[in-house]
Amino acid sequence: MSRSRTTTRVCALIAVPLMAMAAACAGAGAEQTLIRTYFNASNVGDRGSLVNITMFAWNVRERGTVTGPSVTNVGEERNRPLRLKELIQAEADARAAEAAFAQEKIAYQDANFDAINRVLEAERVNGSVASRDSDVQVAWTDWRERTMEHAKAVSDAQQAVAAERSTAELSVYSDSQPVDLSQFDGQIVSKDVDVTATVTLNDVATEQQMVVTLQRTVLENGEAPIEGRWVIANVTVSQPGT
Repeated sequence: MSRSRTTTRVCALIAVPLMAMAAACAGAGAEQTLIRTYFNASNVGDRGSLVNITMFAWNVRERGTVTGPSVTNVGEERNRPLRLKELIQAEADARAAEAAFAQEKIAYQDANFDAINRVLEAERVNGSVASRDSDVQVAWTDWRERTMEHAKAVSDAQQAVAAERSTAELSVYSDSQPVDLSQFDGQIVSKDVDVTATVTLNDVATEQQMVVTLQRTVLENGEAPIEGRWVIANVTVSQPGT
């Protein structure tokens, strides 16, 4: 009986690390498949495949072809809120502020039309502004500066919306079931995958260590979440292999 228990314990001790190793391999399987598909497509310039799986272009001419990528570690997942709703509202607020400002500017311009024209003409020829128009020149300069500030605020807001939409949409994009991201809250989930690969540039092959950042979008709107697929967000070469 004692021998049987001892044998059971030994088998259990062996089984635990084997199970852990198997789980680690299984966990890296999907990541390795995606990463190998990415580099195989990059090597031959298969844009049709790449457009569905990556936001990052690996430039083969500058960085070399990548063969035999092998996952050595999968990092912890990181989450951040999807900010698209917030940024769309910020853009709407910026546009509303610009429109309100434009109405005020028009009212001032209408009330000081002749003086503004005299100021503009003086500035055009690098001449002096009449003393009676000096206050208008100061005010109109301020109006022009604030016009540019509002335009920049709208432009920045537009770019922020576009960047967030671009970050989120590839993971959940579907021709058959299009998704309006602006209707969802959710999360942007990312993780870093350590990879060893052979990189060949100018007929010279070296082993290199890379970090491939994977990302996916999880959408929520009170129903069952929509879990997007993992896509490649970035690739960095950490150091040559030794």
